[in-house]
Amino acid sequence: MDVKTILLGALFDKSLSGYDLKKLFSRSFAFFSGFSYGSIYPALKKLEKEGLITMKLEIQESAPNKKVYTITQTGKQAFLNSLKSPFGFERYKDALLMRMFFFAHLSKKERLEAADGYLDQIKSVAGELQAVQPDVEAKADRFQFLCFQFGLRFSKDLIRNVEKVISELQKDE
Repeated sequence: MDVKTILLGALFDKSLSGYDLKKLFSRSFAFFSGFSYGSIYPALKKLEKEGLITMKLEIQESAPNKKVYTITQTGKQAFLNSLKSPFGFERYKDALLMRMFFFAHLSKKERLEAADGYLDQIKSVAGELQAVQPDVEAKADRFQFLCFQFGLRFSKDLIRNVEKVISELQKDE
């Protein structure tokens, strides 16, 4: 699913400001979408230009003005069409696996440093997920919570797999 479709889905039930969308992306989609904050605003401009959303500037006295985005009926239909369309399995890409394929060219120390650094990053993401779990449990619908639980299980499984790789790498001479 592309960033424009995710934005339409986020706006499907309520209008949101750009800031609210950024928060939603960081807490909800960051783990599995790979989209950055930098991709949100250009996509919003395109969606507005295509007539799939509208933008209203809300003037605020004690804070910066904010842009509030609302999905149009055309945008809702485009989102539903996308959601119903067939989709295929996307090949999993993993930075460690791509590098590990060529680990024969590195020393044992370099291999372990690479794998340990990667494990630290995964643990950091898993920690971020666990930190927002109470908020997700309180606010997510059933399907959003299923996505969240999938992400938690995935990160735990990935940690176990990388720890197994590290254990095997430690046996090298």
